Amino acid sequence: MKDVAIQIVNYNTKKYLIDCIDGVFSDLRGTDLRYEVLVLDNASNDDLGDLHDRYGDKVLVSQSEKNKGFGGGHNDLAGRSNAPFLLIINPDIQFVEPKTIERLMASMRTGENCAVIGPKLVMGNGIVQEWDHGELRGLRAWVANRIGSSYWKERDRASDVAWVSGAFFLIRRDIFEQVGGFDENFFLYKEEEDLCLRIRQKGMRIKYDPAIRVIHYGSVVASKDMYMEKSIAYFKKKHATSWLSGQLAKLIHKLVK
Repeated sequence: MKDVAIQIVNYNTKKYLIDCIDGVFSDLRGTDLRYEVLVLDNASNDDLGDLHDRYGDKVLVSQSEKNKGFGGGHNDLAGRSNAPFLLIINPDIQFVEPKTIERLMASMRTGENCAVIGPKLVMGNGIVQEWDHGELRGLRAWVANRIGSSYWKERDRASDVAWVSGAFFLIRRDIFEQVGGFDENFFLYKEEEDLCLRIRQKGMRIKYDPAIRVIHYGSVVASKDMYMEKSIAYFKKKHATSWLSGQLAKLIHKLVK
């Protein structure tokens, strides 16, 4: 059995995908981790047929007949392995530090009841990417998390958080399956927030470790304007239940904007 299944969903991102896969192999070179790399093409226009020529059986490529969205794509990939850990990676991720995956797994194991862990995301110019996690503690976070919203602030130490970005995170398979995986009613955006919330409701922890960094280019698949509004509406319908919550959501958005 493998230790970790590395999952990548591709949608017209082949120019990033190959660099990402090369980065995975480079990052894991010299470690003792047993791993597999699984790629799903989400009914895009990319031809991934040459990946077998490049990587052989080191990368398992599957093709979806329809675009299942982010969560649906990763649910599909999760069903194709039995590794106890799943590493969710966007194709537009670039590794910039040695043994990123090994250190992420080690950091997870130091936290009791830790089910999910994510690193700090930085942009290509090195600037910290906002919204790579959602805060869990403090008044602003308390209010935001109860009205279907979120609050972010930069951190320099490992912390328990409400959620970590779906662009790059490690999750325990048993917990992923226990909560039913991603809610596929989210086509794109907010699905990781929903997943992490359901995990925290089970009494498990979400950890953010900014000592581990990767580059995330971001928004290479689709514009946020296309899907974010719908995802926010569904998240609030699912988790925020009153008119007052809606009014507070508008207020907190103004406060933290």
